Amino acid sequence: MPTAEAHVATDRAGRYLQQLCSHASRLRHGPGHGFRSGRGQAGPSAEATSDTTGRITLGTARCELTAGPTELALRAEADDEQQLRALQEAVTRTLERVGRRDGLTVVWG
Repeated sequence: MPTAEAHVATDRAGRYLQQLCSHASRLRHGPGHGFRSGRGQAGPSAEATSDTTGRITLGTARCELTAGPTELALRAEADDEQQLRALQEAVTRTLERVGRRDGLTVVWG
């Protein structure tokens, strides 16, 4: 199962975790700007399970989010590389857009 991780430096990680989950959750039943599902894939789903943890699911791919005092940690996994890339691109595009004022940059490793 392919995986990827990113650590985004920010002192407002909890705020961005909530925004990402809220954005993905709202898009589940309508058109989206960032979280687009591929053919045959269900729309995104998301939940913030606490102030410091959350999950975004796109098809069979999922991204676990963990907010710390100085960073937002992202861990994505999927059944195949294509699904992993689609989720990474959606999370990156959305987080960098909502965090543009703070200059957030997502680099997956």
